[in-house]
Amino acid sequence: MATNATSNGGLQQPQETAETHVHDIMNHDASKGAIVHSFDPDATPQQKAAAAGGQRDQLKSIVPQDGSAHGGKELSITGAPVPTITVENADEETNEVQVKSGTVTPSAPAIPGEYPSGPAPAIPDWYKVGWRAVANIDAPPLEEGEEKDNHILQLFLAEQYYGQWYHNAALIFFAVFASHFLTRFNFGWGWLIILLSICNTYYVNSMARVRRCARDDIQRELIKTRLASEHETADWMNNFLDRFWLIYEPVLSATVVASVDQILSTTTPAFLDSLRLTTFTLGTKAPRIDKVRTFPRTADDIVMMDWGISFTPNDTSDMTPRQAAQKVNPKIVLSVRLGKGLATASMPVLLENITFSGMMRIRMKLMANFPHVQVVDISFLEKPVIDYVLKPVGGESLGFDIAHIPGLQTFIRDMVHATLSPMMYDPNVFTLNLEQLLSGLPLDTAIGVIQVTIEAARGLKANKIGGGSPDPYVSVSINNREELARTKYKPSTYNPTWMETKFVLVNSLQESLVLNLFDYNDHRKDTPLGAATFELQKLLEDATQEGLELPVLKDGKDRGMMRLNVNYFPVLKPESFNGKENLPQTNVGIVRLTIHQAKELDATLSLSGDLNPLVKVFLGNSTSYTHRSQIIKHTNNPIWESSTEFICADKSSSVITLKVIDERDFLRDPVIGYMSVRLVDLLQTDPTVNREWWPLSGSKSGKIRLSCEWKPLQMAGALSSAGQYVPPIGVVRLWLRKATDVKNVEATLGGKSDPYVRVSVNNAILGRTEVINNNLNPEWDQIIYIPVHSLRESMFMEVMDYQHLTKDRSLGSVELHVSDIARESPADPQYRYESTGAKEVAEQIQIDGSSYKGQLHYRAEFISALNLKHVHFDAGENEIQKAAHKVQRNHDNGSSSSTRSSSIDEEERHVTVDHPMAESGADVSHHQTDSGESVRANGNGTANTNEELPQTEKDPAKEGIELSKDELFKHQSGIIIFNVIGGHLHKKARLDVLLDDAYWPAFSTLKSRGTNAQWAHVGEGFLKELDFGRVWLRLNESGDFDKDDVIAEWKGDAKAFLDATLDRRSSFTLTDEDGHSSTVEIETRYVPVPVKLLARESINNQGTLRVDLLAGKDLRSADRTGKSDPFAVFTLNGTKVFTSQTKKKTLNPDWSEMFEVNVPSREAADFSVEVFDWNQLEQSKSLGRGPINLRDIEPFEAAEQIIELFSEKHGAKGHVTIRLIFQPEIIAKSRKATSTFSSAGRAMTQIGSLPFGAGKGVVRGIGNVFKRDFGGSHEKLDIPNPIPEAAAGQASRPIGEYTADDDINATTAATFPSSSRTPSLSGPPSEPGTLRVTMMSAKDVSMADTKPYAVIRVGDKEFKTKHGNKTSAPEWNESFNFAASAHMSKLRLWIYDHKTLGKDKLLAEGEVDIWRHIQVGRSTAAEVTVELQGGGLARLRLEFDAENNPLASVVSLEPSQPQASSSRFSIRGRRPGVNEDN
Repeated sequence: MATNATSNGGLQQPQETAETHVHDIMNHDASKGAIVHSFDPDATPQQKAAAAGGQRDQLKSIVPQDGSAHGGKELSITGAPVPTITVENADEETNEVQVKSGTVTPSAPAIPGEYPSGPAPAIPDWYKVGWRAVANIDAPPLEEGEEKDNHILQLFLAEQYYGQWYHNAALIFFAVFASHFLTRFNFGWGWLIILLSICNTYYVNSMARVRRCARDDIQRELIKTRLASEHETADWMNNFLDRFWLIYEPVLSATVVASVDQILSTTTPAFLDSLRLTTFTLGTKAPRIDKVRTFPRTADDIVMMDWGISFTPNDTSDMTPRQAAQKVNPKIVLSVRLGKGLATASMPVLLENITFSGMMRIRMKLMANFPHVQVVDISFLEKPVIDYVLKPVGGESLGFDIAHIPGLQTFIRDMVHATLSPMMYDPNVFTLNLEQLLSGLPLDTAIGVIQVTIEAARGLKANKIGGGSPDPYVSVSINNREELARTKYKPSTYNPTWMETKFVLVNSLQESLVLNLFDYNDHRKDTPLGAATFELQKLLEDATQEGLELPVLKDGKDRGMMRLNVNYFPVLKPESFNGKENLPQTNVGIVRLTIHQAKELDATLSLSGDLNPLVKVFLGNSTSYTHRSQIIKHTNNPIWESSTEFICADKSSSVITLKVIDERDFLRDPVIGYMSVRLVDLLQTDPTVNREWWPLSGSKSGKIRLSCEWKPLQMAGALSSAGQYVPPIGVVRLWLRKATDVKNVEATLGGKSDPYVRVSVNNAILGRTEVINNNLNPEWDQIIYIPVHSLRESMFMEVMDYQHLTKDRSLGSVELHVSDIARESPADPQYRYESTGAKEVAEQIQIDGSSYKGQLHYRAEFISALNLKHVHFDAGENEIQKAAHKVQRNHDNGSSSSTRSSSIDEEERHVTVDHPMAESGADVSHHQTDSGESVRANGNGTANTNEELPQTEKDPAKEGIELSKDELFKHQSGIIIFNVIGGHLHKKARLDVLLDDAYWPAFSTLKSRGTNAQWAHVGEGFLKELDFGRVWLRLNESGDFDKDDVIAEWKGDAKAFLDATLDRRSSFTLTDEDGHSSTVEIETRYVPVPVKLLARESINNQGTLRVDLLAGKDLRSADRTGKSDPFAVFTLNGTKVFTSQTKKKTLNPDWSEMFEVNVPSREAADFSVEVFDWNQLEQSKSLGRGPINLRDIEPFEAAEQIIELFSEKHGAKGHVTIRLIFQPEIIAKSRKATSTFSSAGRAMTQIGSLPFGAGKGVVRGIGNVFKRDFGGSHEKLDIPNPIPEAAAGQASRPIGEYTADDDINATTAATFPSSSRTPSLSGPPSEPGTLRVTMMSAKDVSMADTKPYAVIRVGDKEFKTKHGNKTSAPEWNESFNFAASAHMSKLRLWIYDHKTLGKDKLLAEGEVDIWRHIQVGRSTAAEVTVELQGGGLARLRLEFDAENNPLASVVSLEPSQPQASSSRFSIRGRRPGVNEDN
């Protein structure tokens, strides 16, 4: 025993060691992510398979899946993968094993070169990817004056001296110069041989490239001619098809059978028991492409070809004997089962030996996105040849070919051609929208609604059979398919007038709208009179086509004329908001209703216990159904999957009724269940779940599963209409202070985010801050006011990263509930709500559902609005409601014209259910609506409820106090409510409404569908000070709400604007630079809000500051002589705004200079003056700096201040005397074409085009700008012709006018001059005149001394001054003559530093608006001071002589033409034939 024990122990030890080693290997593999299975060696194969299946969960992705994964469909594949249409039963449980383990298997280490597991990072914008980016084909053209630096060679060589021959000449020059160099320095023959080999290699390669390019160009041109005139073969394609067809044909056949067999089973006629496609094959011989013809002369994104195709499987001439022996012909067998119940018999219908040939034209439109082919148009150029063998009786062995029956085959062929002709016989095309097919949307989904108003027809040429005038009516269809609508017929007339409006759902705008005219007949078929055709593609250019007169054609002959209007209302696309796609909330749209299935239908009414159910859909109380599903036979649990779409004019009050009917052939079909539901209740179900069951009424049991989709329409009043408007209860004052540590979305590019905050309520953006560029800790310190309408509202403060070229990116959001800062105040009748106190918050910024990044610091306070009465607009009807009511009126009046359909009957219906059943399938009666709170539907599909509204939800428009217009205008702050009705535009655009500083729009309408805009849009904006506020109306052509492409604008005073539009409609004219005018019609309301503005918010806090620099005294000496050369520099918020002249050798300088500067905020202004000592050889030295206080200045009053100068090194020494005059004005802040925004801007000093001041005593003069009496409700404002605004950084005075050097002490507020001058009514000259430009001097263009010279350009003519010695304040006093007219409004100026060796350095540049300073008839000479980009000021003198035309010496046979702008290829120098005078 001991021996055996020892022996066994010796064997067990190695075995345990081996098992331990194997166990370590398995653990090592499992640690790397591999799935390791271990089995019992004694287990059966079935047990091993079960053990392996138990670890199936480990094979799933370790990436957490969201809940949407449970809604996917499972594709069961048996044998070969067969794509089929799967009908899913919602109640069937899946066998999917749920993963409940909380551990995550670590992923395997990344393998070099493997595909990334996640999405690839976005390509930076500055990468150049693709030929379009490299060629800069999409880049905007360079502005005038910038193209001169486009290429360095253009600076030295003219265009005619640069080309391919230049490179060849350069080679010769190189060879001669190099050989001379080698010879001159005594190099040997070896070096000459090397030089010869280099030249030879270059020559050989160059000639090879030239010949290759020439050969390729010649061949390409020859191929173009041959492609367009000859057909070519496609044998390579046919060879591929012969081999691919044998693999693909079984899959294609299985797909056809799986799809068609299901359709046949659901559409079986009543007299048949079943239809089944039992056999289907297309044979072993593939289709062939006999010939191909290509059209090369088409657009770049269009490919068009003619294909000669044939499918002749019986032809064996091109087959080998082996292929012919194995050939299988096409065969289709349709099994038709006749009879009922047990007495049934199957009869096969055989179709075989199918042949087909024809000439097909294929047109493909390409696009940049996948699948890169957007639309494919297919049409047959001629009738195809079709042949077949059809044996309807007897099958394959005893069947009889019906082609042997005389006339039958021809009849069938003609019927096939008649069906296919309107679909795809030239000129008709069959369109495949691949973009829509691959997008996952249903093929029959509507993209919009066409409104067709058929007015009349004139001069119809037709007669009834037997004599008499025709009774015409119009049938509307798309591409001559099924009839979609028809008008009433008009008896006995050749000139009928209908004036009827029809609405048609369209799936594509690549088709034609066909209006067929018919002659109505009582007892025989209606006679066609002709047809009018309208191409729907025209609606893409202008969606409103009015006053159309289309010819009525029949057999190519003119049969009269039809007059109609066509409007297109597209479906609105979802908008991305807070990282989610949200549909716009509209009350009019398209409803897509899908009836999936029913269960547990009540079969007690059927004798056999089996039902043949179908569903009918009714709208409102109408007895005519809008949709009828197919019949599913012999089942109590039918699956329909039937979809329909219809137009809804009023979503909030529409009621839908579904009736489940048992189809009983010749007997009366009973209703076995029904349900009526409000559309809003149906749309509240989650469309992603798609498992909502609704109970059926009128039966013992039954439930039905539905899904509903809402597609909003872009129709007048669809968004923010007057009928949907709710008056505001107050405003929320948001003081957005700063954000810290925000997300950096530009880290990959080495930059930082450009954050700003946008505030939105109900997915509508109501306010935004300014943009802080390149800052992860931005400090806005900005106050914005957000109107709110209910305590249930929430405000999203979303931090965004500004992007100029692409969409702004979200950095996270913070949510604020209005109920947290406001509550009801029932005791006060004037103010229904009150504040609960200010809320100071530093809240984390939420990036997604669970992560945070950064903090937003803000203060929120609610301010209640005055509870006014009648704060609403008259809600007009939309187009659909107008058409419906017009039809109803005609029906009620009993029109003499009869229709083929009977009169509309109605039945009273009540809403039976308001929400779906619970998941557990509770009692049906629990979900039905009680009779006491039933909702009755009226005839228009709307619902009338008998429930009392809660006390808190009473209509506020009918409660409150009433104020007159004068009493309203006593309140300075409040909410302006705009009702933008419509307008007549010269371009399709949206309307932006801006208030005060015009940084962001208060609101924007949708982009108009045509030039006759119908918006019916209601928007709001908060006005801080009524007397000094401004209103901007801008037409913006951009379709993106965050981008600007302004084409016209109007500006005016808020009080006068409100006075013109309050309680009445007024029209405003918006003009652009080209003189085009557009008019918009607006109506307003005003709700006062008692806001106490801070000093920083008042209009007195911003405006234009005039500074008179008088003198300095007791300045510090900086030179050895005990004197200084002082000049003063004024700085505002870190930006240098003015530099004075230099006074030589004095400690008491007398400057007597004046300048103006825009101050965006006096409270936050950091304004100072610093005096420097000018030095010729070294940098200027500071003599002292002193701050200037702007807070205590009274507007319009001159105030002298003595500014003490202080230096850190030398202490206080000297002072400067200045005089300040502040004029309050609104500073318009403009967004630039980069991520940065200008903090200040330009002063708005005009209403329309008249200058005005916005301070004391100015309100009395504003009324004169407008007409005293607007004369009714549709008057236009009397606005003079607008002029361009004063250019920033330019100041001028006509020569001889009052200057600051005169009696400065006489200056008062009344004589405060404006930097912009009103030009004469004649405007700039249309004919060229001589403009003499004297370049006088410049200063502070560089901190170091340079040798500056100036380059001046007007049009395409350019001159250059001489350069002098080194200086920072050059003086030239050189004059040049230019030809100038109204078409050349800009003078461009560059200042360079002259370099003896190397390229001259650009120091500064600027531009001058010539006709801003030169006014024909008033002032023909002016001295201009222009602020330069890059620093410094330049002084010029402009003198214009309109009588002297410098172009008069040019010989021309044409009248004088306007001067062209600078050419891209222009070179510095003189244009030929242009005189110059230096």
